[in-house]
Parts: sequence; structure tokens; C-alpha cells
Amino acid sequence: MTKNKANFVCLLVAAIWGGGFIATDAALSTFDPFTVLWIRFLGASIVSWCVVKVKGCHINREALKKGALSGIFLYAAFAFQTFGLDLTNTGQNAFLTAVNVVLVPYIACLLFHRRPLRIQILASVVCLCGIGCLSLSQGSILLSFGDLLSLICAFFFACHILSLEYSSKDQDVTVINAVQMSMAALLSIPGCFLLETWPTHISVDAILSCLYMILVATWLAFQLQTFAQKYTDAASASVLLCTESLFANVFGFLLLHEQKSIVMLIGGLLIFSSVLLVEGSDFFQRNRTFKRLSKE
Repeated sequence: MTKNKANFVCLLVAAIWGGGFIATDAALSTFDPFTVLWIRFLGASIVSWCVVKVKGCHINREALKKGALSGIFLYAAFAFQTFGLDLTNTGQNAFLTAVNVVLVPYIACLLFHRRPLRIQILASVVCLCGIGCLSLSQGSILLSFGDLLSLICAFFFACHILSLEYSSKDQDVTVINAVQMSMAALLSIPGCFLLETWPTHISVDAILSCLYMILVATWLAFQLQTFAQKYTDAASASVLLCTESLFANVFGFLLLHEQKSIVMLIGGLLIFSSVLLVEGSDFFQRNRTFKRLSKE
């Protein structure tokens, strides 16, 4: 697969996740947050291991270790995102989650000693301005608790994207996906059974929402993401995956009839601009390398 095709797959995953925000929001009207996470990852892990069995994939210790690490980051990201979604609206949660695209270069710098470019620093400033506009859209200069949870979620999503780049290059992506789903399901158990109660009535809408979360927004989406990251880099993947915020806002407006203020739209545009700046940093880096080679 070429990098362009892999990037298109990441864009498809973003559209799926955009619909996943709506499904998660619907499921939270019936189930508590930890219960939603347990249902989501348990169902996806069962489907994943069935695929591993059918394909006859080879399972080794390295795949288990790398998949487990990705699963820890995945669970942490979704835990904070789900609680954040329970305390704020779909669009704001989605836009704040998109901050992970700015965090990826800095985490990569700490782990792999890659210094961020000036354009990436500029992207961080633009992103912070966007977050400020989102908070002002609620009539306050401070972020709500739900917004803070969404920002923490963005950090763990950045870690997850980098961990997949690390684990998917030399391992079977089907096994990696199954292991990370299982780890996330195991981590969801304590909160689900110790802190929450099962609802007395489960509506058809809740069941359909859970099925979408399990089969499409979790198993299929992460299988595609893990596969695509074998052929593209973490920075490009994070940019394309963050377009889920736009899809989520479109779906939220069309399906949930959420109102979008002018200030909130400006904040979203600023965050999306930071996404484009980070993507532009790859171009400037390639251009700088080309000029250096030309001089040599």
C-alpha cells in the first residue's frame, strides 16, 4: 500500500469516528461511562480474536507486549473522552480531542529526540487560541471540567498514535488490534462493576448504538488505523484522524441539532488551522532536506 492510500484510510477512519461520537452520546443516555467502555472494548475484542482465529495469525510475545501498551493508552484516551463527552457537548469534545495532532511532535521529541519545528510551535499557539474561543463560547474564560477531561484524552490519543507507529511496523496488525482491544476491556472492568449499576431498561436505540461502537467505530476503525500506520508516519496519521472533529460537528448539527455559536465555530477553525500547520511542517521539513542535499 502507498502512503497516499494509507492516508485515505486514515481519513475514512476519521469519518467513522465522527459517527462514533453520536453513537457514544446515545449510549451514555442509557449506560454509565465505564459500562459503555466495557461493552465497547469487550465486544470489539471478541470480534478481533475471532478474526485472528479465522486467519490463523501467529501470536508472539513481542506482539502481546506492544499490543498491551497500545491498549493501555487506548483505554486511557477513551476513558477521559467518554467522561468528557458526558459533561460537555459532542462538538466541543471532538474539537478538543483534535489537540492530539499538536501534541504528537512534542511527545515524539521526548521519546525519539526529534526537535519540533517553528511552524509546529506556531501550531500550538494557534491551537491554544482555538481552545480559548471554545471556552468563551460557553460565556466563561475558563474551561469546564468536561473540557479538561477532553484535553487529557487528547494527550493519551497522541501517545496511542505513536505507540501504533512503534508496534505496527514489524507485527501482525490483526494480533496487535486484538491485544489492544482486550487490554482496554480488562481495564474497564473495575469501574464498570464496582462504581456503576446496570440499567433496568435498555432501549433499541442504545443497543444499535452499542453495535455501531463495537463493530464499526471500534473494531473496524482501529483495524484500519493499525493497518494504515504500517505505511504512513504518526504526524500525518494524527492530522488526518483529527478531521473526525469536523465530521462529528457536522453529524452533531444534522442529527442532534446542536447549536453552533460564531465564537465556537471560530475556535474550531483555529484548531483545524493548527492541524493544517502541523501537516505543513512535514512539507517544510522535506523542503529543508531537499535544499541541503542540493547544496551537497
